[in-house]
Amino acid sequence: MTYDSKIFEQLVRRLTNLPVISNKLSVRAGFIQHQTGAGFTLIELLVVFTLVSIVSGIGFASFVSYSRRQVVVQAAADFKQTADLARSNALSHVKPTVCNASDELSNFKVNVCSNAICQTTSGVDYEMNVTCGGLEQVQITKTLPQNVTFSNVAGSPTCTNLTFNIISNTVTGVPCKIFVNGYGNQIKIQIDSNGHVSY
Repeated sequence: MTYDSKIFEQLVRRLTNLPVISNKLSVRAGFIQHQTGAGFTLIELLVVFTLVSIVSGIGFASFVSYSRRQVVVQAAADFKQTADLARSNALSHVKPTVCNASDELSNFKVNVCSNAICQTTSGVDYEMNVTCGGLEQVQITKTLPQNVTFSNVAGSPTCTNLTFNIISNTVTGVPCKIFVNGYGNQIKIQIDSNGHVSY
């Protein structure tokens, strides 16, 4: 027996005599073997928690990005709906309740407040107005969500006033384009010469 094996045997005898360790270790053929128990080691738990944290972080970041994109898409959809409503009301000659019965209905107008003077002075990003009896009156006011803004498209006519004239059946202020911006996303809204809105 060599010097190293004697030291090893002494070490094994000492370890097997310890009361706390002796029930966990057994000596077989000169090797110390760990008896497996039902449970997880600290390293296994750390690996699992790390993987769960990484997957959760990626999922949360994707959800936040998707949610912010949807805020911008919804803002563009709301603007399109307002312009479509003005166009529809002009085509069907719908007289709103803000007009007197004897007043002549002239037009419906959508004003983008960042590019034009709106009837409503504060807290409004765009509005739909109706002109009846020669007087322009606010029918609908809209505010963009927080951190969402309009901006002009370079090289294209600015969307200021989209006027749907009932008497002449024409649309003025078109064609034009405008961006809806927010959270690093940008959607271009286009209004053609007939007043159709797309994005």
